[in-house]
Amino acid sequence: MPNTFSKQLICTLIRYEQPLALLGLWYLSSTLFCLAMSTLCGLRSYFLALVFPSDNYRRYGRWAVVMIEQNTLSYHYAEELAKKHMDIKLIGSTGDNDALKKFAEYLQDTYGIEAEVLTSDLDKNSRNMLDCIRDKIEKLESIGILVNQLPRRPIPSPHVQTSDCELTEQISAMVLTAHLSKIVISKMAAQHSGAVINISDPSGDYPHPYLAAHSASCAYMDYFARSLNWELACDNIRVQSLVPYDSITTDEERCTWGSIRPSLVARHAVNSLSKARSRGYWLYELKGFLAKCIPLYFRQYWTYKMNKPDCGCRLMLKE
Repeated sequence: MPNTFSKQLICTLIRYEQPLALLGLWYLSSTLFCLAMSTLCGLRSYFLALVFPSDNYRRYGRWAVVMIEQNTLSYHYAEELAKKHMDIKLIGSTGDNDALKKFAEYLQDTYGIEAEVLTSDLDKNSRNMLDCIRDKIEKLESIGILVNQLPRRPIPSPHVQTSDCELTEQISAMVLTAHLSKIVISKMAAQHSGAVINISDPSGDYPHPYLAAHSASCAYMDYFARSLNWELACDNIRVQSLVPYDSITTDEERCTWGSIRPSLVARHAVNSLSKARSRGYWLYELKGFLAKCIPLYFRQYWTYKMNKPDCGCRLMLKE
């Protein structure tokens, strides 16, 4: 019986040899074509853009509105925009008011631009807070760029042990992003130009155990940006989902091949606005490509083992 089945299978394969060969050739060709296009796009965004950088970012508008979160890429992104001679409007929480004012003064003194600070209690997305933000933004002459920043990835923990404050922070960031984008995009649509950048991290690429709320928030930011990019294409408004890997923010953090200084990431990311979805740095693009080559189940299982609180692997890597 097995021999008969094997013979029938071989005969069937021989009969459909040419169609199967054509199907394999089509799959190989399409894969190589996508790889070649991704490589060319990466060369254009990360290398040619550095050799021939565009300094005329004011073509989008005079002001850049940047949502600031502590220990994230947003600080360095705002500084890169200041280098492009854009005036900066910083939006942050009330608790960071002093730090934001010092940062605004630094931008003004260093780059000779105008920098303003708008702080609100971001944990309470009340109608009064949104009305205040709307009034301040509508007074700006013209807005060219909006940068939305998700809070930095928290320490992995079971969802039931996640603090109420942390959950509220994640949800507040998503709600504020949606409202802020609506307010700013209305002005951009009227002037038929602008760019919106949503910064998250790869936790949204696939489900991350022990980072459930943050992983869902990253997925929201990613799909929100990519959906708006199609929606606003006719209005000449670019919307980018910027998804860099973790960057080194302090000298105490260990430098590895996968961790790059955020100032370097921001410098490359600002020049890659042409990409609808970007990792921000060529090494991160390579890292993301290699990660996609691994089956999803194994990536999720590795993430589960690494994020598990009692996992010795994660503790060893942090030492």
